[in-house]
Amino acid sequence: MQDQSLITSRLFFGAAFPVMRAVLEYDSVMAEKFKDVSATVQIGAKDQRFGLIACHLVFDDLKLDIVDGSAENPDIALTFSSLDKMNAMFKGGFSVPQIKGFSKPRLLLKILSLLMSLKLMLPSTRPKDPEKQALKVRMSLYMITRALSVANKMGMPDIVEWTKRQPDRIYQFSVEASGIAAYLRVKAGKTKSGHGIYQRRSPFVLFRFMSVEGALKVLLKEVAFVSGVEQGCVEIVGSPEYASQLNDLMAMLQGMLT
Repeated sequence: MQDQSLITSRLFFGAAFPVMRAVLEYDSVMAEKFKDVSATVQIGAKDQRFGLIACHLVFDDLKLDIVDGSAENPDIALTFSSLDKMNAMFKGGFSVPQIKGFSKPRLLLKILSLLMSLKLMLPSTRPKDPEKQALKVRMSLYMITRALSVANKMGMPDIVEWTKRQPDRIYQFSVEASGIAAYLRVKAGKTKSGHGIYQRRSPFVLFRFMSVEGALKVLLKEVAFVSGVEQGCVEIVGSPEYASQLNDLMAMLQGMLT
């Protein structure tokens, strides 16, 4: 059996951290902070069983790459004393890492503010500003579609079992009149996530949110999935059986990451 703390940390690295690219693209204040930034930042946690579990972020102006493993000589390094403490931090709890990089205070503050932006996806964060609401929905859909694919590649049993018996299928998510869209492609046990509308085939299941506000109600669980359909928050086009199965898997992963 895989270690739950390790799985969660890998999901953060592989699914949540890449969402910071959307923050840099759609949050003008954050984009201004990172304009012309060139730096490498390592984030990780010590573990007695596995050693240092880490990834590093490579910034080049507004381009961001997330690389698995430790960096040779990072400008900033945030190292937690355990996987549980690191995971708790990104779930909205309080945990203080060991910090290398106090000699670069401006960069450190920028990095911390970008990492804290991930908390916009937490259920407890309920922005009033329309732009922040749209960003929350975009980040949440990007994260969950990517998390489904990452979890499948890591071998999570429930998701592997669900994907291996499907032919080539597209699960599409879109939000009307917003430009927000993401998808998951499943093909005989293999998965790939992406942003936007998948163009090469029609979706097997389409989750069409009728507005950003409607999407928030469903994502924040203000209404149950079935109630969201009944209230017109979201329309399901395609197989209701597989839509329900996917919703259950999404809820499981969201529970691990938030």
